[in-house]
Amino acid sequence: MWVVGLAHVYGGFMSTSLSGLLLALLSMLTLGISTYLYKQSTAAIGPTNTTFFYYLFSLLIAIAVWLAFGEKQPFDKTALLWPALLAAFLFTSVWAFNYAVNAIDVSVAATLRSLSFLVTIALAVSISHESLAAKDWVAAALAAIAIILFGINPQR
Repeated sequence: MWVVGLAHVYGGFMSTSLSGLLLALLSMLTLGISTYLYKQSTAAIGPTNTTFFYYLFSLLIAIAVWLAFGEKQPFDKTALLWPALLAAFLFTSVWAFNYAVNAIDVSVAATLRSLSFLVTIALAVSISHESLAAKDWVAAALAAIAIILFGINPQR
């Protein structure tokens, strides 16, 4: 968390691409750790309890981060629709994942969950009209293939 704060505060001293890459790497690292921790938590207290307490503790952390680093500019209150939609989809994702890791190996559930970038690409291209070069499509396909191959375990 402190790295995010430092990157936010000192972002002017770093190139935008470097700070963006560092934050993306931090996100990847912490998501990987949290994905592993879901299995331990759901085994200890159950999927729904894990989801509830995850969001409760996240709220406390988010309040502290928002107070320290939150944007201070005013915004149109109707724009709160976006974080509300985000919360609904993230909640569903986390809750479903918590049940998945309770029923199957965390490595299999994480592999399937890792394919979410394909949904993001599809939405960005079809709704936001982002364009991808041919190399980007090849990279996405290779990444998806790598994730799928990693998740295949012939011993299962």
